Amino acid sequence: MRLKKASIALLAATALTLSACSSADEGDNGTTTDDGTTSTDGDTGDDSTPDLPGSDYNAVDPADLQDGGEFSLAISSYPEQWNARHVDGNTVDLKSTIYSYIAPVNWIFTENGEFDVNPNYVESYDMNVEGEGDYAMVLTLNLNPDAAWNDGTPITVADYEATWKACSLQVEGVACASSDGWTQIESIEQGADEFEVVVNYSTEYPDWSANMDSVGPAAGLSDADTFNEGWKDPIEANQYMAGPFIIANSNDAQGVLTLERNPDWWGSTAKLDTVTFSALSQEASAAAFANGEIDALDFIVDAASYETANGRPDAAIKMSTSVQWRHFTFNSRAGVLQDKLVRQGVQLGIDTADIAASDLAGLPSQHLDLNLGNHFFMPNQPGYQDNSVGYDPEAAMAKFEEAGYTMNEDSGFYEKDGEELAFSYLRIPGNAANENEGAMLVEQMADVGVKVTYTDVESADFFPHVIGGEYAVTSFAWNGTPYPMANVGQIYGAPFDAEGNLINSNFTGLEVPEVDALIPEIAAETDVEARQALTNEVDQIIWDEVMVLPLYYRANITAIPDNLANYGSVVFETLLAENIGYTN
Repeated sequence: MRLKKASIALLAATALTLSACSSADEGDNGTTTDDGTTSTDGDTGDDSTPDLPGSDYNAVDPADLQDGGEFSLAISSYPEQWNARHVDGNTVDLKSTIYSYIAPVNWIFTENGEFDVNPNYVESYDMNVEGEGDYAMVLTLNLNPDAAWNDGTPITVADYEATWKACSLQVEGVACASSDGWTQIESIEQGADEFEVVVNYSTEYPDWSANMDSVGPAAGLSDADTFNEGWKDPIEANQYMAGPFIIANSNDAQGVLTLERNPDWWGSTAKLDTVTFSALSQEASAAAFANGEIDALDFIVDAASYETANGRPDAAIKMSTSVQWRHFTFNSRAGVLQDKLVRQGVQLGIDTADIAASDLAGLPSQHLDLNLGNHFFMPNQPGYQDNSVGYDPEAAMAKFEEAGYTMNEDSGFYEKDGEELAFSYLRIPGNAANENEGAMLVEQMADVGVKVTYTDVESADFFPHVIGGEYAVTSFAWNGTPYPMANVGQIYGAPFDAEGNLINSNFTGLEVPEVDALIPEIAAETDVEARQALTNEVDQIIWDEVMVLPLYYRANITAIPDNLANYGSVVFETLLAENIGYTN
């Protein structure tokens, strides 16, 4: 089957790096080795910015790996919601990491963003972009009849129909993370049999494959009570999974999840016996890798963790590009930040280049230019343009004065009606990037007459505060997918329903009619350049409204033992869980 080319870019069905739409996490000189894989040699010692590879790992034929072994990984926080389609389960830890071992993976992506089917779940597909009859597009999926949920129920058209209905606002009370792509579907019908899925689109939707990258079980998605509450216990939720591994044990108190080989898995037998996920802080994760307690340290983001991990005798450092980016999110409902002029002044008073340099100091990516001036496209990708407003302290203070504030020369802070111009920063003590960004925000805001204080929370409580709007400003990372122009509404669309319930991941709480008007246009536009222009129009509006301020994008730095194969740093490439293993 001909491979389809996905846009190489930033953001789509974001998972919160909460995992982001694609969790709170909270360069180098690339050389090619004899086996053709790319490895990093550390600091280049200059200010060059070589291109990072799209993938960097030890690629080994699974047949040549040892049979068995244990594999332990760290996650940032233990999930409380195990339904990754639920707004609270839309995290990198669950959706992008844990689910890759236990849930359907319909597409296998290559390093450059092309994909084909994963025959374990989908044997073939046909997308008729010309449409049929009243339908703008028609997708036909031919499912693998051997694929089944862990309760023994085959994966059929009924599951695709239930997934569509749950996330297209047809099931009242469902808290789906995003409806983007689902509302463009008119119907899902059975074809020749229950394993032929016919998806009829009412409008053209270029990013159709983003929605069809997986599927959920009808039994777990068909009603709001089950969708929202029926996945809270991972052991119980095991029935709703289907992958090479199954959940064997969950220790909520210790934050440890253990997987074992799925005895009913119909694909190639997994090379590993068990996979364990432990909720650990960044500092603890680095120490655990150095001590051999975990077997990979993903997305190293601070110098201390890098040095600790690199001290392990058998450590191999892998580095690729990524679709993860740090940012400040502004709560438009919080105190002085309700005033757009104040938000604009705050944005103008933030030196993102200085923050990036501080965050990246001591990392092998520190000499790379990782500046980010767009909320959707990554630099050097089609469609990217730098729409940022720049750093201008004088313009920042002018905004505050336009908003009616005057400088108190004694305190050094602006005031209005006897109240200081002040807000709080939601901080995670022990999270290096979040802590450092908060400290620099305090310093930079003081320079423009704004007082910033801290509100401290534990890592496990961070996203409940963010999702609940219990913060003013904070920072974390968004993690994207190969679809930069899909799911624009997930982070920037109207955030609440008529009853005031959060219906997406727009944690700013800001509804922008101009953005909402452009979202359906972007979703349906098939001319690539016109679609990019519309997306950049939205991007410029977001900069003006000050919803989210990009700080920089990250290199994906991963530490692994040198005998670990088929696991490492990738941006788009799919590394199937059943192929991960050890060479000796």
